[in-house]
Amino acid sequence: MALIPIPNDEEATPYQKTIFEHSKKLFGRVANAVRVGSHTPKLMHTLFGFIVSSLREEITENLPVKTKCLVILKTSTLNGCAY
Repeated sequence: MALIPIPNDEEATPYQKTIFEHSKKLFGRVANAVRVGSHTPKLMHTLFGFIVSSLREEITENLPVKTKCLVILKTSTLNGCAY
């Protein structure tokens, strides 16, 4: 059971719905971390800024997005993350 409620699309505030829409445009879905973070606007600004700047090729110019996603998946697996 979550200590912080995870808002779904129906019960989200207008601000949270905006965050969810942007998440769907950027990532194709709304992760639970985004849903929980939507309770605090400053947290979401920081989180989106980090995710976008770290994943987009035209910003980092280091690795392709596919490689970055594989690194994220491998790191999550090694740490026992269920995602």
